[in-house]
Amino acid sequence: MRFSRQVLSDLLDVAGLVALDTAAWWWCPIAGLVVLGGALLLAGWVIDR
Repeated sequence: MRFSRQVLSDLLDVAGLVALDTAAWWWCPIAGLVVLGGALLLAGWVIDR
């Protein structure tokens, strides 16, 4: 299955935001989720460029 760059970028952005939101509500692995969310948002931004 192939996705366009825009759809892939949007999916990564949503996944990153979900990870960051989860980090805000779940106190145990906060640092890991923040890094994961930031990495997903960065990947989505890079793909969109």
